[in-house]
Order: sequence, then structure tokens, then C-alpha cells
Amino acid sequence: MEIYIKLFEVLFPVFIIVGIGYFLGKKSPNLDTSFITNYAANFGTPALIIFALTSSGVNFDIFAEYFIYALIAIICFSITGIIF
Repeated sequence: MEIYIKLFEVLFPVFIIVGIGYFLGKKSPNLDTSFITNYAANFGTPALIIFALTSSGVNFDIFAEYFIYALIAIICFSITGIIF
């Protein structure tokens, strides 16, 4: 029974948001989606990242190590972009 509760906790919000999007799309097909896109990019993504970091048990040492690797990758891609 516990698996069904967990499944409901995950799937219910997804179906609610899909239903709201379907309803708004049917109500006004020319809906400007720039607000929704900006909201998801500026609020949703950082919230997901913060939640993932706080709930996974990553300590600061591991986070700092991966941050340095990510910074090196960004610098390498930036240099590649400037050259080509």
C-alpha cells in the first residue's frame, strides 16, 4: 500500500500541471508561454538543484570537488567557443 501512496505523491502533481496546461491551451490557443518558461527557468530549476543537493547527503568536500570540475569544463568550452 505504501508504494501506491508514493506513486500518488509523484504522479498527482504532474497530472494536475498537465491538466492546467491542457485547460489553458483549450481556453486560449494563443496563450503567451513566455511567463511560464521564464518562471520554470528562473525559479523551478534552482529549486530543483537546491532540493537535490540538500536531500542527497552530499557534503561540502564532494560539492567543492565537483564544482572545480564543472568550472574547468566551462572554461575549456569557453576557450573552444572563442577559438572556433
